[in-house]
Amino acid sequence: MEKVFDMHVHHLFDIPMKESIDIFKEEFAATGTYKYTFLSVPNEGNPDGTLLFKEAQNVKVLYLKKIFSPNSYAYAGLEHSLEEVDRDDEEVSKNYLRQAECYMNAGFDGMKMLEGYPAMRKAMKRPLDHNVYDRYYSFLEENGIPVTMHVANPVEYWDISKLDEWTIKKGRACDETFPKKNELTEEVMRVVKKHPKLRLTLAHFGFMTYDIEDAKRWLSYENTMFDITPGGEQLLNIRKDWEKWQDFFIQYSDRIMYGTDFYAFPKDDKWEKSFTRRPKFVRQLLETDGEHEYVGVKFVGLKIEKELRDKIYRLNAERELGSPKTVNIGWLSKEAERVLNIPDKKEAYADSDMRYILDNL
Repeated sequence: MEKVFDMHVHHLFDIPMKESIDIFKEEFAATGTYKYTFLSVPNEGNPDGTLLFKEAQNVKVLYLKKIFSPNSYAYAGLEHSLEEVDRDDEEVSKNYLRQAECYMNAGFDGMKMLEGYPAMRKAMKRPLDHNVYDRYYSFLEENGIPVTMHVANPVEYWDISKLDEWTIKKGRACDETFPKKNELTEEVMRVVKKHPKLRLTLAHFGFMTYDIEDAKRWLSYENTMFDITPGGEQLLNIRKDWEKWQDFFIQYSDRIMYGTDFYAFPKDDKWEKSFTRRPKFVRQLLETDGEHEYVGVKFVGLKIEKELRDKIYRLNAERELGSPKTVNIGWLSKEAERVLNIPDKKEAYADSDMRYILDNL
């Protein structure tokens, strides 16, 4: 099995930290995942336009980096207070900069942004290129700090007639109260136009597989990249029009990185199917020329050249990140104590996980 560096790993299921660590170890070994970047998601957006806050995310993710060192990296996420949309722009701007400085001193290797996810963007109200982000982006730009950003979603999410019942129940349908897909794309294009040295990777191929010209426009900015994490599944659009996309993959072979939305899945009767589903799909797509099925759609693998796979699977991420930064144990301890003392936390196992982390630093 070819080894992979997964740039898109989360810890979001309601599973205690100790159990999650053991599950991750099994899953990484079974999938040939030898390096990993844990991405923090402190806030999510609800379909009704409100924010959900996960108080312990940054602490948990940095602790996972420590546990899986030296093969692990961690990206922090900005923490947004629930009343933030009503706060003064200047105050919010200073807060974002302060957080970024703090997280880099703590030993995070980059930043993860979910602010471009439709429900999150709806809740945040401010566009991705709003001036409240300018100090934050400039700090990241000046210090060469990488960012992975989720922008938009599959285009079908804006047409409820094309969605299945599960997707609708999950609140992923986008009505007229959500920003349009093309609006979100243009917002992030303006971000890199304003901050050309920002090392910005779009997760899920930026949901740009519907229009290769959008993908080319994105990579026309020299510090931009894609991760190939499944989502939708819009990656099958590449398979449908491979004659066009083959030249794209060759031309931009240094700008695409492997990712799968990897999780520590619950150890139930569906566990193996759950954690292998996305890695298996990406490998079938890139490594084979056989017929397969994913999300109910049959496809034939691309079987791209191994030299290109090596870049996507490992080499591009290794070049992008270099050596992981050292985790600041003092910060991690103080932050775990702070989170432990937050009243009325909503995140599952937040208290017991903070105690576990403090006991095992």
